[in-house]
Amino acid sequence: MGLRIVSNRLEEGGPSKENDGYIARLRKYVPAEAVGFWLAVSNAIQSAAGNVPTAGLLWLFFVIGLVFTFLFTKKGTTEAGLKTAWKQIGLSCGAFIVWVLATGGALTDTISFYHPLYGNLLLITYTVAISFVIPEEEEREVKEPKV
Repeated sequence: MGLRIVSNRLEEGGPSKENDGYIARLRKYVPAEAVGFWLAVSNAIQSAAGNVPTAGLLWLFFVIGLVFTFLFTKKGTTEAGLKTAWKQIGLSCGAFIVWVLATGGALTDTISFYHPLYGNLLLITYTVAISFVIPEEEEREVKEPKV
């Protein structure tokens, strides 16, 4: 099973029963691997003893996690003959950012206006809202035969 959200796949005679519902879309939008990566890395960095540049390392690994989310989602949503699922990739990257903000810690301490309540409310709202987004399945690209 790929990560690409199936929204309007058609079979002969009408819509397919394979279309992803609310829960399936939620699972595919939230990048669990990247969230797990972030939790492990941020806990390791924050628990490091000594003179470690905690904030700098957290920002570096936040960017790495965002790139990882982009690449993993792009690869997981790629299907032969279909256009890139940019909406799903963007929403998954957004979900990673929201999860990072919701987990708080030393990274969010560097953001002057941040309050833990904001991250929690954003997480709840974003997680509920993204599953209502049903991307239209792109038409298959027509490939010209090689002569």
